[in-house]
Amino acid sequence: MTYFLGVDGGASKTAALVTDDGGKSLGDGVAGPSNHLRVGIETAARNIERAVNKALVNADVASREIVWAYCGIAGADHPAHRQEIVDSLNIFFPRGNFTVDNDARIALTGAIGFGSGVVVIAGTGSVAYGRNESGEEARAGGWGPTLGDEGSAYGIARAGLSAVLRAYDGRGPATAMLDIIGRDYQLAPSEIPRFVYATTTHADDIARYGKLVIEAAESGDAVADAILRDAGRELGACVLAVAQRLKIADREFPVAYVGGAFNAGELLLAPMRETVKAKAPRANIAPPQRTPAEGAAMMAIRAAAAPRPSRRAL
Repeated sequence: MTYFLGVDGGASKTAALVTDDGGKSLGDGVAGPSNHLRVGIETAARNIERAVNKALVNADVASREIVWAYCGIAGADHPAHRQEIVDSLNIFFPRGNFTVDNDARIALTGAIGFGSGVVVIAGTGSVAYGRNESGEEARAGGWGPTLGDEGSAYGIARAGLSAVLRAYDGRGPATAMLDIIGRDYQLAPSEIPRFVYATTTHADDIARYGKLVIEAAESGDAVADAILRDAGRELGACVLAVAQRLKIADREFPVAYVGGAFNAGELLLAPMRETVKAKAPRANIAPPQRTPAEGAAMMAIRAAAAPRPSRRAL
């Protein structure tokens, strides 16, 4: 039997999966975040190694038995950043039988396979990524917490915490989030800035407060509901930008959604769907077929069988 490894490295966690050559899952492992732009290259490499080791143990497979590993790592788009990750993984895969790619591409493959379509990711950050039948690829969003990440768990949480402070000051409408944050999160409004601006607080720490907005919206809070509607429209705009760039907006194509922000369900999906359908009426919006880690394993199998395909970015 031949074995392959897929790795999905994000801002919140790293997932690894060992499969056979048919894509059957044999063992998985999870560790901490591996976006090295947020946690540093040493921590990122260590978490990738931990996730991979757990997957190998669970699959009862030795690292030398892996034919090819495909690692989709957040923050690996820039050549210099990608090289840092490659250098750190060379120790773990001394034969060089691995590929480092961005996490959006493996999510796309896991979500829709190798055909045409778009995946929209809304975890700690947000991005839409797609490809057409000609193999051209395009993205929209993914610019990080300072410049972007609209519609992400971080973006939703940031808007929610801001709404809490506005309500606390009397500058904004009343919201149930003001009561919920004290009751369920033991965080007083006056303590929010200290938490947010602390040097030890990262984007994924703030993103966890996206649950605050979802909980309030589910209880009928109008302020929280408006935040999620705005977030859904932003994600829909990302999908449309990709579809239009790829010239598939007037065709039938799949749109898959991935990431923890979608735990909000229809509160987020409905406005996203409405935005997409307004200009891409034949888009089919549905959950992903497979996980990003499964997508990475699929790409490992393909990478071992054939040379890396050329890609044309739009």
